[in-house]
Amino acid sequence: MHRYKVYSFFLLGLGVSACTVGPDYQAPVLYSDSVIKQELRLKKRHQLPKNWYALFGDEQLNRLIELGLQNSTDVEISFARLQQARASLKISQAAFLPQINARGGYNYEKNSKNIGAAVNSHYYTAGFDASWELDLWGKGRRQDEAAFAEVLAGEYSLANIKTVVTAELASNYINLKLAVEKLRIARQNVALQKDIFATVQAKYKNGLTDEIAYNQAEYLLNTTTAQIPALQNEIEQYKNALSVLAGVLPSQLPLDVEKRSPIFMNNYKYDVAALYNLPAYVIRSRPDVAAAEQNLVAQNALIGAAVADLYPDVSVSGLWGYAAGGGGSLFNSKSQGYNYAPLMTLPLLDWNRLQNQIKKQEYVKDEALAQYKKTVLTALSELKNAMESVQTELKSNQAQTKALRNIGKAAQATADRYRNGLIEFSAFLTVEQDRLQAQGNCLDSQARIFQNLVSYYKAGGGGYLR
Repeated sequence: MHRYKVYSFFLLGLGVSACTVGPDYQAPVLYSDSVIKQELRLKKRHQLPKNWYALFGDEQLNRLIELGLQNSTDVEISFARLQQARASLKISQAAFLPQINARGGYNYEKNSKNIGAAVNSHYYTAGFDASWELDLWGKGRRQDEAAFAEVLAGEYSLANIKTVVTAELASNYINLKLAVEKLRIARQNVALQKDIFATVQAKYKNGLTDEIAYNQAEYLLNTTTAQIPALQNEIEQYKNALSVLAGVLPSQLPLDVEKRSPIFMNNYKYDVAALYNLPAYVIRSRPDVAAAEQNLVAQNALIGAAVADLYPDVSVSGLWGYAAGGGGSLFNSKSQGYNYAPLMTLPLLDWNRLQNQIKKQEYVKDEALAQYKKTVLTALSELKNAMESVQTELKSNQAQTKALRNIGKAAQATADRYRNGLIEFSAFLTVEQDRLQAQGNCLDSQARIFQNLVSYYKAGGGGYLR
């Protein structure tokens, strides 16, 4: 008869185990896709490619990013955290399953003579014990829900890290090639200014110019020459930064530092309208935003787990095995025995500990919701700023390029006039300084175009939209 009682108890437990207390997750209504689409003036549904950097046409950059995604320590750390979350999910899933253990032992007991008849006992035991805490109120399921959300958050975080690493590698590579380009132009300017200085020096020796012009020419040459070691040091610093990002030694970087990058060889033509060819869900589907939402899902589930603690805990434990006074008769059929013990516990007086635990989880959820909202707003701001910056810099670069062409022609003309004795050196010096400034401005503008494009692709999710 007792077996039927046990079966009835288990059936009862299974029957009510479908109950899950606590709030079910409801996605927060912050900003709809239509609102986002209007805010960003999006026109088409087109997701960015994961290899967006290939659009820059620089094979060295492509190889560098591929190497970085394989070896980056940031990616390795994020992947390890994801694996931890997956292991935690498996641990959570096993917590409310029946647990079975094998056991065996020997017991010896000698009683005190002062408590009555002294009886010594010893016996051997071997068998199995089992326990099962029934998930009547869904605590285990809520914990599983939270653990699964943390796994998804880990996957999205890994995608976000890859987006960040890709963008950082591209950004530092652009800065590296900017320094290389400035170094190349500085060397060209040194050669040009040496020629000018030789002309001034010859005129000075022949009494055709004064000491002021001589000193100005030498100052200009020395100032430009001083830029070379500073730029060489800057190049080494960017190489070191890239090695850290890529997770390799500087000597292992797939870089030919002296090789010019296509980024600085041609005027970049970019269709501004393409900036707006993004899906309306671009913000809520960004990896960092998706990870923040899964953290919110996890905290919501943990409220339910805390609520379940208010209800009775029901568990069943049992033992089946052998017990005998001697090892030789341990596995005799007469040595068999078993027991089972259903148990129910209900908290009666805990001084509001459980209620405050629920409140705490609710506040944690409030924090997660605020963090999610902040992540959404930050994502929108980053994308909008990047769109505006790309357009602004493209317009600025057109003007900078035209200005450089104009001042270049003027500098060539004034240099010829000075050599022919038609103008004073101060007139040439003014134009030459303007030319150098225009060169630097144009290079910086060219770099900013690509830096802003990197920011745009990163803000658009880097091709890792969920």
